[in-house]
Amino acid sequence: MLDNLKLSFQSIFAHKMRSILTMLGVIIGIASIIAIVAMIEGQKESLKSSIVGTGNNSIAIMFQSPEAMAMGGDMMMGGSEEPPPDVIPTITDEQLEEAMVPDLVKSIAVFYQNYTQAFYLNNYSDSDLYAIDDKYFSIFPIKILEGRKIAPVEYEKGSQVVMINKATRDALFPEGNSVNQVIEINKVPFRVVGVYADEKSEENNMFMMDMDMGKVYVPKSAWPHLGSFNDIPQVLVQAYHSDQLEAAGQSVADSLNSHLPSTSTWMYGIPNLDQIMKEINEFNQAFTLLLGGIASISLLVGGIGVMNIMLVSVTERTREIGIKKALGAKRSVILWQFLTESAVLTSIGGIIGVLVGLGGAKAISYFANLPLPLRSLPLSDPFSSLWQSASSSA
Repeated sequence: MLDNLKLSFQSIFAHKMRSILTMLGVIIGIASIIAIVAMIEGQKESLKSSIVGTGNNSIAIMFQSPEAMAMGGDMMMGGSEEPPPDVIPTITDEQLEEAMVPDLVKSIAVFYQNYTQAFYLNNYSDSDLYAIDDKYFSIFPIKILEGRKIAPVEYEKGSQVVMINKATRDALFPEGNSVNQVIEINKVPFRVVGVYADEKSEENNMFMMDMDMGKVYVPKSAWPHLGSFNDIPQVLVQAYHSDQLEAAGQSVADSLNSHLPSTSTWMYGIPNLDQIMKEINEFNQAFTLLLGGIASISLLVGGIGVMNIMLVSVTERTREIGIKKALGAKRSVILWQFLTESAVLTSIGGIIGVLVGLGGAKAISYFANLPLPLRSLPLSDPFSSLWQSASSSA
């Protein structure tokens, strides 16, 4: 066996260019499979984070009808025909304090969200409007680029102050000098106190297609100036640990529901996580099969290339084979020599392919702002057979 390995390396180094070109198909095939699997798994984790949990171990609690709540992910699309109650109950600070469970619920934020246009002189920005409380930034950290955050006293008094993100600043103030300027939101003046950037921005996510949207933050107590008095609040619950996410959300929802009128048909609740996860998995399985099939073609081409080069090698070395047979070498000995050479060739290509694939997965993770899940695929995954075939080829 050692002699066969030695002869294999001698043959590979004797024909360096041919060996490199032969390994190239295997390298590309394995690297593309690893990169595709990492990309799909990363997107799956990103979808879980953005749909099931909003990030930072937090989950959204919705005030909706039981019918819409049971529809899971479709509830965001207005699946219920039941109209909201005439009066939306207000969430008080006392209710939030009561909902805080030690060692389970870390923080609770209540906010309102709407679409708006912000104006400054002749400039305007299409922006998402958030009316937040002082707990919001503890769940979604931000980085201050200019100015400051909204002060605690401004939250209490409902001051007409606003924080804007970089996209809004660039649209409204192309020449700079945004802090302390007064902008108009829904025909109401607000003074800019700060410019910020999200610490975990999704602006580079190639799948979510978050195209640099403008965002503005105002104190929740200033919402009556911008919205109606009967808007539905949104609640974010942050758990201490990710495995407590569902329990923390349900605990806070139950606590808030205990303060609703007995006649209310709408209640607070968390999404149907099982339904959402089922839809995510079904989407990823179809996507994996599609891209996996494409990637497996390159691996197949690489295998054909190895077969072709071994056929050429056998043809070129007929004299060597004849001499060995004349000296008494058995057919099996000669066969194992060439099989060992092909195994060494594909093994080297496989190792390089794995390294290139991991590097490609890291690059995709960085530029697409996706998590990088370095783990084995479950056997139930429809792509596991492709993964196993790639490993066996190497």
